[in-house]
Amino acid sequence: MLNTEPFDDIDRLSPAELERWWVRRLRAVFTVAARELPFYRERFAAAGFDPASFRALDDLNRMPIFAKADLLAAQRKTQSQRLGIERGADEPGSRTTFSLSSGTAGTTFITHTARWRRAQGMSSSRAHWWAGLRPGGTLVMSAPAWHSYAAIQPFIAMRFGMRCVVVSGTYLPRFADRVVDALVHFRPRFVTMFLPMVFSILDAARRRGIAGNELFAGVGSLVVTGAAITPGMRAHLKALTGVERVAEIAGTSENLLAVDCAYAEGLHVVSDTCHAQVIDRKTGLPVADGERGSVVHCALIPYGSLYLRYDSGDVGVINHTPCACGLPSPRIKLLGRWEDCFSIGARALLPYDVQLALEEEVPELKGAACVITREGLAEGKLRLLLIEPHGASAVSLLDHARSALSRRFDVPVEITPVKDLPLRFKGVPPILSEREAEL
Repeated sequence: MLNTEPFDDIDRLSPAELERWWVRRLRAVFTVAARELPFYRERFAAAGFDPASFRALDDLNRMPIFAKADLLAAQRKTQSQRLGIERGADEPGSRTTFSLSSGTAGTTFITHTARWRRAQGMSSSRAHWWAGLRPGGTLVMSAPAWHSYAAIQPFIAMRFGMRCVVVSGTYLPRFADRVVDALVHFRPRFVTMFLPMVFSILDAARRRGIAGNELFAGVGSLVVTGAAITPGMRAHLKALTGVERVAEIAGTSENLLAVDCAYAEGLHVVSDTCHAQVIDRKTGLPVADGERGSVVHCALIPYGSLYLRYDSGDVGVINHTPCACGLPSPRIKLLGRWEDCFSIGARALLPYDVQLALEEEVPELKGAACVITREGLAEGKLRLLLIEPHGASAVSLLDHARSALSRRFDVPVEITPVKDLPLRFKGVPPILSEREAEL
């Protein structure tokens, strides 16, 4: 039974009905890709995959997976940002924009057409509806101009009949004062922000003598993105801001999108943006619920750059069991990127694991900001720089944290209290050299 207000009839489908809907939609998208897009025509032919034979979600296992390395290779070969995955960019009257998919591996360009912006705008409106956005009032949104999110912000604002405030430079901490001004002046009901910026904004407000609950007074939903948040981090944000609904949106520029419902027990895959799986890195087959694997998705909006069976490089877990909210799509949690994994002792860990362990072992430190140092990892230790807790029990808390983390991970643990962390703090502990962590 649906226990949340539906966005439209897709939200009223049962999981089995949504699966059938996804099969039809995927078959149609694959057919378009094979007919019109050279990149997929060649890959489908090499794998012996015929879109007409696609009859069930299990048939995805017959399709080739690709990653950014494949796109970078195609980009080098063609010496062009056009990779053979773009649809509709050359249609008469088409207005095309570009966003970037950047990172340590390299940068590719993503083509957005007017049709994509309309379709993705509607689908992203669903995501924001799930996160608590309702018509009227003001919303403050933050996305750098190069990100695909910026391309559909105006549609979302118009769809909900809201005044949309976009502050220039909002992605970088040095512009935090401008966001503070916007929150104080416009008093929005809905705020969406990259997680690192929330801490920068709170710091900027504190310097002006504005408490967090005063700054966010009247905000019904604070939606954060850009880093996986732990339950303790969510509770910490609620305490700092006084906002009752702190939701997480996760996604990629390549059209992966998922968002919390009110129960906040994993992020629901946004049904008409994408279909997502979590697969085993060795076998390429779906993992069991709760097991970690690679996040692979298929975009369902057949315009602009089309990503099908794309491995985003993210580590995730998936849950297909029914959610109490009644939404039919499975829940997914992106935990970090494979490139951020590190080995210590007999374990392969993500920074997310350290944050989660810290709050589970020492609840008084939930939401505590820390940095993992490369020098410590090189010595086989977990060495943390952690914002110094306040109060008479600070020393005993740190001692407790050292011993608890050492038992949990079976490695030596060192914790150094510090007054401040670098602006590269992103809500989950970054891995930095101690020189990088110096302010």
